[in-house]
Amino acid sequence: MSENEKKLLNAIGTFPEISVKELFTYTSYKWTGTVLRKLNQFKKQYLTWGPIYDIDYGKLCRNPLCLLYCVLELAQDYELAISFLRLIEPLRWVFPVLSPHKELLNVGFLSSHTTKMKGLLKLLKDSGIITDYIVRVSHCRVMMENPNFFGDFNPPLNHLLDPCELPHMSLGCHDTDWNECDLRILPYLQTGFKGAKLIEILREERKLNRTWTYEQVKYSREKMIRNGLIEKKYSVFPFPPHQCASFILFLETEDTALTHTILHNFAKGGQVHKKYTLCEDWGLIACVSHPQFLTELMYNLDKVDEITKKELYQLRSFPPGKYYFDQPIELRYYNFDKQTLEYPYHLYREKIKENLELK
Repeated sequence: MSENEKKLLNAIGTFPEISVKELFTYTSYKWTGTVLRKLNQFKKQYLTWGPIYDIDYGKLCRNPLCLLYCVLELAQDYELAISFLRLIEPLRWVFPVLSPHKELLNVGFLSSHTTKMKGLLKLLKDSGIITDYIVRVSHCRVMMENPNFFGDFNPPLNHLLDPCELPHMSLGCHDTDWNECDLRILPYLQTGFKGAKLIEILREERKLNRTWTYEQVKYSREKMIRNGLIEKKYSVFPFPPHQCASFILFLETEDTALTHTILHNFAKGGQVHKKYTLCEDWGLIACVSHPQFLTELMYNLDKVDEITKKELYQLRSFPPGKYYFDQPIELRYYNFDKQTLEYPYHLYREKIKENLELK
């Protein structure tokens, strides 16, 4: 990779609002057309994805929402287990975990009632669809750091405990009333549907007989950005996906502030794509890296006595293959009068029981 390509990727990952003209100034290219060609090349190589828009779930509704990060051990095959998970509409993602002895899934849910959601997992366990489950609850923002292409692809972990200025991770508070147009376009923006281009979103909505105007859709996006519901970002991979490893790491210390420090310092400045958050007493890191970094990871973490617990789950294949999916937030139960989002867990329980009888 050339110096100019590294500079471009660093700028895209750091400044998501940057224009092509501004990107040009980071390079020694002679023509802006070269920058455009490189941007298209990065997309074709799946080095960059976006723009996507992160959602602050605290801003979305009056009732609290949280993300549940789950590890499920399966009693049945992947297809059957996933078919039951899909009955639970706030399901966000599923990916198989690499494991030589048992079949595991990493699964994410958006939750409006954690106890009821755990009850559904217990039902699946009692019914023999899964044999065990771990649920970790996050009421925090997910922080993202894109790779530094001038950094180490196998960054050392000997600075995890260094004092640092920690970023604010608390969710916001609902302070804006959202309307139907706002929330209809939100899932498209979250996933980066067709580059999150408003004209493409509008065309897709018209297929569903919704008659928003371009100005309505544009105003909704600006309103959501202005009021902090969404934030524009690009995801940048450190290498083409087939050259990467992907994993989730859970870790715990005796002090939450120290855990936060470790999350922030983990692979800082390296050629690594990282997301992290706090799940109550646990820290969570989702990482895409060079395989060598993963190979030496647990050995290096074992040297840090302050980390009292750690669990590593590697994605079974990367780029993600069979049985993997990632879907946008489910908003059909949003109550615009009350500005609340509450999922009908009793209906999901009934659907699961109905499908168990047919099994």
